Amino acid sequence: MNKAITLIELLRLLGQTINYTPDLRNRWVIAELSDVRLSGGHKYFSLIQKDASGQPAATMRATLWAGTFNSLRNNYGEKLQQLLVNGNEVKLLCSVNFHEKYGLSLNVTDIDPEYRKDTTRVQAEILAALAREGIRDCNKQLPMPWPVQKIAVISAAGAAGYGDFMNQLMNNKFGLKFYTCLFEATMQGVNVSRTVRDALDAIESTPPELFDCIVIIRGGGATTDLAGFDDLALARAVARCSLPVIVGIGHERDRTVLDEIAHTRVKTPTAAAEWLVNQAALALSKAVELATDIAHGVRNRLTGDMRHIDHLSQLVPVLARTRIDNAKARADRLAGMLPLLVTRRVQTASQRLDRASHAVESAGRQAIARASGRLQNVPPLLRQLIFSRMQRETQRLNSIGEKVDLLSPRNILARGYSITLGPDGKALRSPLQAPAGTQLRTRLAEGEITSTAN
Repeated sequence: MNKAITLIELLRLLGQTINYTPDLRNRWVIAELSDVRLSGGHKYFSLIQKDASGQPAATMRATLWAGTFNSLRNNYGEKLQQLLVNGNEVKLLCSVNFHEKYGLSLNVTDIDPEYRKDTTRVQAEILAALAREGIRDCNKQLPMPWPVQKIAVISAAGAAGYGDFMNQLMNNKFGLKFYTCLFEATMQGVNVSRTVRDALDAIESTPPELFDCIVIIRGGGATTDLAGFDDLALARAVARCSLPVIVGIGHERDRTVLDEIAHTRVKTPTAAAEWLVNQAALALSKAVELATDIAHGVRNRLTGDMRHIDHLSQLVPVLARTRIDNAKARADRLAGMLPLLVTRRVQTASQRLDRASHAVESAGRQAIARASGRLQNVPPLLRQLIFSRMQRETQRLNSIGEKVDLLSPRNILARGYSITLGPDGKALRSPLQAPAGTQLRTRLAEGEITSTAN
């Protein structure tokens, strides 16, 4: 069994192994910078390597000590400051260092100022990830309105590229009108992806009819300044955007992931404005062409119609004379045929009258015979009906008489009721009809009683 040692003894053994291993000394390392800060003249930062999804896969602390930092600054000048920025991928000469209290870190002794990030590899990884998710060409497949006039612009407000874009767009030689709205974003550095995505989110939250497309523009600059556009999260946001996206970033030679997935890629911000102007000018030209064709068509149609009217006006007298002549000829023919037609019509009518006379006579005899047969049966039936009706009416009158007797005032009075009459001889129905002092007569079954109302 090995002899137990203290923790610090174990860490010192680890430090000796690491610090004196030749393969861990003066190695060139490629990584992305994060948390860059200056303290006490020393430069502190973290080195990060990301996976295909853009998430950190490895990280380690690194230090550029003050002496080395000043020496490199003397050698590389302002370029060193441009390289040591969060988000930049750099190539550093490092040695692994282990301290029992502060742990594992890298001591940086040099930087390769000519190193350029392998953007081709990064872009290929991002495009492959988008292809796996099935969204790489989504924005390309969106229909582009024609012409485009309502434009959401993503750029930095004071950027020269934005100024060039607006000047080219608004002062176009055709006098075309465009309506733009700027959504500000940081167009270089570590905040590119976040701020551009925030701008896209803001555009997506507006009513869909407010904009025709989105334009993302940034003027030229160092190639390293465009690294923020090679970002998986930003690429996803552009690919999934509901509006077609036009990208004009950097110079003609520069290409970013957004150039590959956006609906339309142009060389520069100025080229983006030229593309929009050309599309609108083409639409205007087409509209003018259509209007001209319509005008020619209408003019030709009017000319043809006028000629047709002239031709008809010349035909009218001829047609009228022909129609009159035909009518006269027909009238003459009818006049010649009229005596014959009348004679035939009279003969036909006479024959029909003879047939009708015989038919009426026969029908009359038959009707009289049927009526005579029915009349023989009428007297007995009539007597029976009259007798039955008289019996029913007698019963009904007897019933009515009984009801009349029952409802007679005399019978009502006989049952103990009385009727009070006013001075006018009418029966009273309410005390309100007999004020005090009114002379009243109360009629009973036998006699009357005279009284005065109180």
